[in-house]
Amino acid sequence: MRDLGIARAIAVAALAVLGSSACGYHFPGEGTTLPGGGTRIHVTTFTNQTRDPGLENAVRVALEDEIARRGNFQIVSSGDAEVVLEGVIRSLWYRPIAFSNSDEAAQYETIMELSALLRDPRRNAIVWRVNNFRESDSFGAVPDTVVVQSSQFQEQSTLNEENLLQLTDVQLSESQKQEAIDRVLENMSRDVYNAMVENF
Repeated sequence: MRDLGIARAIAVAALAVLGSSACGYHFPGEGTTLPGGGTRIHVTTFTNQTRDPGLENAVRVALEDEIARRGNFQIVSSGDAEVVLEGVIRSLWYRPIAFSNSDEAAQYETIMELSALLRDPRRNAIVWRVNNFRESDSFGAVPDTVVVQSSQFQEQSTLNEENLLQLTDVQLSESQKQEAIDRVLENMSRDVYNAMVENF
């Protein structure tokens, strides 16, 4: 009886796996057709409503890099595009999330918010939209909050432990802030791509 129960459990598990395959289960961002149809996309420069000049160019480059890295779609000029990705960078701000014993900000969170849409220029129709999309990351503003042994620091930072000792707190904070923005851009472009391809 016990063997029969085990066999039945294995059969149920196998059917569940087959059922998920039959229902088209796949990993996020693996779609090969964009909302509205087509595979040729143009990425415009987003409207920048923040006080950070040049952020619109960084967002466009991050999105183009993500699309190119995935390899499913062709980035083209606006005249050749079947869909056009455009949007607005609503905000970029920093808020303290940790403080030193003297109540000075020791760690900040970087938060970016944007809205994006896909437009079919042939019909002048919006075929996909996401509003108030938010990404965040944190960074240390003083040496004590920067963990140089962490995998994130080792893989992404342009600094090393010796550099940290030579920088003022202001210089360190600015360096870490830019690296946090870079991580936000990378994560944002990945998540926007996934949402766009999955038509979320």
